[in-house]
Amino acid sequence: MRTKFGPKKRKELANDAIVKLFNEGYFDEWRLAREISEQITKNIPSRWGNFRPEAVRFAMLKTKLPFVTRNKHQRLEWRADEGNEGIGSNTNEQK
Repeated sequence: MRTKFGPKKRKELANDAIVKLFNEGYFDEWRLAREISEQITKNIPSRWGNFRPEAVRFAMLKTKLPFVTRNKHQRLEWRADEGNEGIGSNTNEQK
């Protein structure tokens, strides 16, 4: 949890949490930003407050993991790309 010069930054902890959730299979189903932010918040110390759903999009893009997005009922949802041939860019799917 600590780096050479102190604790990791909040963004680094969020990215680590997303990678951990991805490896555990959390993104096998469609997830709302609110659900993802709740899971990320569990990995961030409480003194930093909650991870906002608005920040999920930027954290997901920064990880460079293969995610598929869709906009359903004016809400952005995320899921792991089924054809996960490695690290790739995010794609959009409108439904």
